[in-house]
Amino acid sequence: MKCPNCGYRDNFRTSRFDFNAEYIRFDESEDEEIKNALAKAKNFEPYEKKGLIYYRRGTGGLWLYRVAKEDFRMPRERKNHRKETKPSP
Repeated sequence: MKCPNCGYRDNFRTSRFDFNAEYIRFDESEDEEIKNALAKAKNFEPYEKKGLIYYRRGTGGLWLYRVAKEDFRMPRERKNHRKETKPSP
């Protein structure tokens, strides 16, 4: 992501698997606020900052993902897998 004011570009990469998500190795992140909030490797709870949601993924929380708040946990269509029951005679 590139800042429109100063031109700073961070080293997040676009995810192939998560809709509109970007990721980086957790230990490469430079934002101390996010690193402190998600410090425990097993903390997979989302953290919001400036309209973006940050969360950890992967074995041991290796990856730090970010996604826009409006794109986070978008509802999915789910097929109804209930079997039809026949009425008793």
